[in-house]
Amino acid sequence: MPLRSDTSQRWFLVAVFAGIAIVIGTSFAVYSLQVPRPVRTDNLVFTPASLLDGNASFEVLNVSHGPYAYSGFEFRFIVNNFAIGPVALGPNHTATRIALGTTTYWVSWLDTDGDGAVSVGDSFLVTGDRAPLSPLSDYEFDLQWGSVWAAREFWSTY
Repeated sequence: MPLRSDTSQRWFLVAVFAGIAIVIGTSFAVYSLQVPRPVRTDNLVFTPASLLDGNASFEVLNVSHGPYAYSGFEFRFIVNNFAIGPVALGPNHTATRIALGTTTYWVSWLDTDGDGAVSVGDSFLVTGDRAPLSPLSDYEFDLQWGSVWAAREFWSTY
């Protein structure tokens, strides 16, 4: 009789572990078959950055729910995972100086329509200090409206 009890306990444990494996496998299968959520429409979208003479520039491609006055913006600048900011966005046609270690960068906003707001067609220019941006580096520019949302642009100088 004790043999039968041990055997039934083993089968019970096998059945429990098999049940757990079926539940986990089914959950994984159902989760992986879900349709991905649509990408959130950003309030501000940039064109891909272009490099000219080692400096980066990009334009505002789309603005939703605006206008957004420049005075409400701050930006963060990230070089190879080292961040600077938040820094207030300067007025039209001015360059904001930022330093990361011994390297200085300049960020400029060009208000093409002169309305004092970041809008479609406006451009941003990121430069080194009288020199091109550092080679072999990854860059990120995050333009943030208060603490509500941010538009991001990424580029590399490889």
